[in-house]
Amino acid sequence: GAQLKYEVAFSLWCLSFEEDAPDDFVRSHAVEALCGAVAAAPREKVVRVAVTALLNAARDDAAATRMVGAGLGTTLASMASRPFADDDVKAAVGELATRVKSVSKELSTLERYAAEVASGKLRWGPVHSEAFWVEHAKAAEKDDFALVRRLVEVLSEATGDVEALAVASYDLGEIAHRHAGAKSALVKLGAKDAALKLIDHEDEDVQRRALQCVSKILLRGGSSVVGGA
Repeated sequence: GAQLKYEVAFSLWCLSFEEDAPDDFVRSHAVEALCGAVAAAPREKVVRVAVTALLNAARDDAAATRMVGAGLGTTLASMASRPFADDDVKAAVGELATRVKSVSKELSTLERYAAEVASGKLRWGPVHSEAFWVEHAKAAEKDDFALVRRLVEVLSEATGDVEALAVASYDLGEIAHRHAGAKSALVKLGAKDAALKLIDHEDEDVQRRALQCVSKILLRGGSSVVGGA
């Protein structure tokens, strides 16, 4: 309930003043937890401590980038007209929105995609499209296939976030289709097996995307890489 959200956000707020807090928040996915608390639009007291904790963490670019990936900018924009009893809360929301927007403008399309993948909160948009993967398929190789590894984690975690499962399945399928040379790595890193487990998922879109993903990985050949990283 709201009280539990408040207690968790309050604990993170207390920790957010520590020097190493931003790094710890990124590593533990506390950033995403706080973004989720704000997005749930709970009581004002929850918004106050969650937004303030994020604002403290946002002093670090990596933490702020993770907030961009988690869609915090959209959440804060929708809260702009929300009436708050405490003017300090409204000011904190505005300050955090400005910071997130500034960081977002500095990121390339690929960097925004990487931030979203890192957050695990995958949502349909321009970076989940044929046009994106035609240009950026080779980026899947970067840092020992870091993007692929995280996408496989999203599938393997099999959370109740059906949109994230569908999007991750689509992206892995596109990587296989647009960069045939990456198929062996996709299999080795568990993409095929993770997608296979979702073919019987209760959500029809997840089923369809998972089946397409497996088909693209198993299909011989594929497109050569057009774009670079």
